[in-house]
Amino acid sequence: MRTYMSFSRDAYLVVIYSFFGWLGGNIAWFIVPFYFKSLGMDYSSIGVLFSLSTIAQAALLLFTGPLAVKIGYKRSIILALTFFMSGRLVQVFLPEFHFLAIASVLLGVGMALEGPALMSLLSEEASDENRHYLFSMNSAMGTFGAAFGTLLGGFLPGVLDGKNPYRDTLMVSIGFILIQLAVISLVHPILDRKGREINFERETVIKILKFSLPSALIGLGAGVTIPYMGLWFNRKFGTSLESIGSLFAVQQFVMGLGTFLLPALADKAGSVRTIVTFNGSATLLIAGMPFLPSFPLAALVYIIRTILMNIVNPIWDAFMMRFFSTEERSTALALRNLAWTATFGVGQYIGGVIFDRSLTAPFLITGFLYGASMVAFWTLFSKEEE
Repeated sequence: MRTYMSFSRDAYLVVIYSFFGWLGGNIAWFIVPFYFKSLGMDYSSIGVLFSLSTIAQAALLLFTGPLAVKIGYKRSIILALTFFMSGRLVQVFLPEFHFLAIASVLLGVGMALEGPALMSLLSEEASDENRHYLFSMNSAMGTFGAAFGTLLGGFLPGVLDGKNPYRDTLMVSIGFILIQLAVISLVHPILDRKGREINFERETVIKILKFSLPSALIGLGAGVTIPYMGLWFNRKFGTSLESIGSLFAVQQFVMGLGTFLLPALADKAGSVRTIVTFNGSATLLIAGMPFLPSFPLAALVYIIRTILMNIVNPIWDAFMMRFFSTEERSTALALRNLAWTATFGVGQYIGGVIFDRSLTAPFLITGFLYGASMVAFWTLFSKEEE
């Protein structure tokens, strides 16, 4: 606990920013598939909109790492928030498919700008020895925000009295973007500490590729199944929106608590063993989900699976930072995220097509790809901690 209390004012402001970002973002993440369904779309059409967002993000991740270095991490994040706001407003007020496609692209641009800049800014606020604690605290507080957001996403449609309660709920999520803007504005600019442009030497490229391969496999597997989980629970078990929201919220609360404890485990067992053990266990659970007979059992397995899969993300990020210098981190993160995002976008489209035909096959595909990613990660990095 002493380590968690030792960080700078700006570090805590970034953590607060993440809390509100995940809160508002998960209201939107949870409700958007149901909102699109209420507009008369099928899985395939929803998959196209999801894919447009991630394709736009992937295309720009080639440039946003260096851009964040040039204009500063804080300015890059503020610019990202303007794209988030624009995309959500278009979704709310212009609900025709072609406008929703434009909104998806705007949101993808925002994600491409925000991700590398935010993690690089956070990385500047910690040493190599305690960075995984700061990343874990940021992830934990963001996960708590996500839990509140998912809970609100499940219950607000039943409370808001309008022509389209899903649309009204999406409107609520926009208010949290304004809170994020206020919080990030308080962070001190770090232009004097920004990194230089990355030098693409052979060794640097190899390091980026080594981290990108397992990320790409996970992204493809996640895209096939995860965006459709709420709809899957509803279609397979007839589960209500409130119950699905509560399920996701409980999973995120538990995951947030566990994230605080994981750095100490990684210190003892090693980052590589921790990542492979947790993600490998999640792989078996996701592959078995479509064969579960009831919602309570499927809900329990989904909670455990999601915790095991996502709780190690801060350990992944902190482990990766060891291999890159300050001037390399923003672009290296952007290119690693590109590998995940590009394949996630492809997976979303594939998942939309397959879910229209089968409620089982997507989970088996995801399980296979997750397993392949862990084999790749262990092969590439197991010797780093010997």
